[in-house]
Amino acid sequence: MIISHFKFIFLALSFVFTHGVFENNVDSLTSSNKSSSESTIDSVIATSKQLLGKAYRSKSPSGNLLDCSGFIKYIWSVQNINVSGSSQAIASQVAKIELKDVKKGDFLFFTGRNKAIKTVGHLSMVIERTDSTFKMIHSCNRGVVIDDFPRSYYDERILFAGRLKDISDSSELSVNTNSLPPSESISIIGVGDMMIGTNFPSNKYLPPNDGKDIFAPVKHILQDADLTFGNLEGVILTDKGTVKRCSNPAVCYAFKSPDHYINYYKDAGFDVVSLANNHSGDFGVIGRKNTVKKLEEVKINYAGLESCPYSIFEKDGIKYGFYAVSPNRGTVRINNYASHKKTIAYLDSLVDVVIVSFHGGAEGSKYTNITKKTEIFLGENRGNPYEFARVAIDAGADIIFGHGPHVTRAMDIYKNRFIAYSLGNFATYARFSLTGVKGLAPIVKVNVTKEGKFIDAQITATKQTGEGGPQLDPENRVIKEIQRLTGKNVPNSSIIITDDGKILEKK
Repeated sequence: MIISHFKFIFLALSFVFTHGVFENNVDSLTSSNKSSSESTIDSVIATSKQLLGKAYRSKSPSGNLLDCSGFIKYIWSVQNINVSGSSQAIASQVAKIELKDVKKGDFLFFTGRNKAIKTVGHLSMVIERTDSTFKMIHSCNRGVVIDDFPRSYYDERILFAGRLKDISDSSELSVNTNSLPPSESISIIGVGDMMIGTNFPSNKYLPPNDGKDIFAPVKHILQDADLTFGNLEGVILTDKGTVKRCSNPAVCYAFKSPDHYINYYKDAGFDVVSLANNHSGDFGVIGRKNTVKKLEEVKINYAGLESCPYSIFEKDGIKYGFYAVSPNRGTVRINNYASHKKTIAYLDSLVDVVIVSFHGGAEGSKYTNITKKTEIFLGENRGNPYEFARVAIDAGADIIFGHGPHVTRAMDIYKNRFIAYSLGNFATYARFSLTGVKGLAPIVKVNVTKEGKFIDAQITATKQTGEGGPQLDPENRVIKEIQRLTGKNVPNSSIIITDDGKILEKK
């Protein structure tokens, strides 16, 4: 899939309303004449037509998935114009225009299949206009096709039209705009805690429709990356197992999801999960073994237990190393720095990209700040997330995904490597408090080189309400929270987070 490089963020698209062309120097935006603009758009359209008939989510020549956003990203990348992220993220990069003003090369944005949910879930590109009728090309479940608009299934789903806009360079900030060809970069999505329903102490804690719809509002985003990660809280176990000791079973927070729930994680797009957390031992050896068995059956990679501290796997020609730690019994312990350095260095010697996950830090809405000190909670040493992240990167880690506090924390860049100190409660049905900031979480898509060096990233804001389950948050509240916490906790960081969730690094 085509990766968002921030040569696009400040790129030379005089393309706003006049469809200018891309120039290599983002500091000197030059306007182009009408003929050269039309030539660029005609070239994009010609590329799009070469893919007609390609199956949905098949691979483009550059290797990205041809879902709706991947298709758009690829056809523009051929002209060295990089379009970033999911369909929702692309929507944030356009200037909205009236349908009467739409020209070829403009985008049409639609709801997902559930047209009652008025958020962007699909997009197309206009390739021809005659009076008020358009021909649009897009990748949908029928593959790459051309449809008429109006007079199509999409009439009732239309939200708005948009044109790529020029975002001028800030007068106060200079950002790293180093760009790479799409084939030379990788996109990795990280999310926080996941526990999508438990049948303990009773089935009443399982979600409606047996959990089949739990990831539906965000699945198209989770699938829009080369690799997708999350923290698996609890175990996968239909049978009873041996529950951890609790004085009152009615308020015992022990989590186990039925065996078939593992298919929901796979269907949503997860490639790798952490088992290093305080709930992986909720049902003893039986629970751990069954969880591992079910993960292996659906080919989801995992790590973090003493019996499986790390994993090495390959996807789409990239070799990954994954390592996960926590303060909890039966897992790789977060405070054993000597062991971490040795393991991470070993992984770094064998793979292209090393991803490290940690479960650490105090829990709850009072603990959104990183202290840069050891955090003690309920008498337990929960590690020093700030220090741990730097130790891991010094040893060879490329991306750090933190979780554990059940709230979102700051984000950071260290030695050109990305850090999320906590990704919050992402998909947690019942048994979790989701009030206030505990109900907000990001989906963060990090774009890196094939050696793991940070290029840029995009935050998609989600929320959980009621009993839980992730939904898109049009208010982008978690983005505002991450901006606030990052500015407060790591004020000297080289990270820049824009209001629409783009993450850049200063030069």
